[in-house]
Amino acid sequence: MNPLASFELDYNSGLPVWIQVKNRIAYLIGSGAYRTGDRLPTVRALAVDLDISYNTVNRAYMDLEREGYISTRKGRGTFVAERHAVGATLATDSPVELLVDDLIRTCANAGMADDDILALVQARLGQRRVMSERA
Repeated sequence: MNPLASFELDYNSGLPVWIQVKNRIAYLIGSGAYRTGDRLPTVRALAVDLDISYNTVNRAYMDLEREGYISTRKGRGTFVAERHAVGATLATDSPVELLVDDLIRTCANAGMADDDILALVQARLGQRRVMSERA
C-alpha cells in the first residue's frame, strides 16, 4: 500500500501546498512508513494523484533531498536516503520529535524568530491547561 494514498491537502491551513507535501513525506519517512531504499512516487505521478502542479511536488522533493531525507538517481527514481546522509534526521528521532522539527521549520519558514516560536508554544500549552482545568 502507498503510504501517501490517504494524504489530503488542507487548502485552508495557510501552509503552502509544497510544505504540506514535504512535511507529510518527512513524517512518513520518520515514522517508518517509508524505509531506507524505498522508492517514492515520481514527481509527475504524485502531482497527478494529489491534483497539484508538477512544480509544487518538485519543490517539495528538492527540499527533502537538500535536507537528506531522499535521494534522486537519474533514470532510476527517487528513494528514501540512508539515515546517516548529510542533514538527515537521526534514526533515534521519534515521530513526535519529527513533528516538532516540522513545526519549528514551518514557523521559521513563516519568518518567526526562535523566541516567538517558543512563546507561541508556551501560550498554546497555557490554553490547554486552562481548558483541562475547566473540564
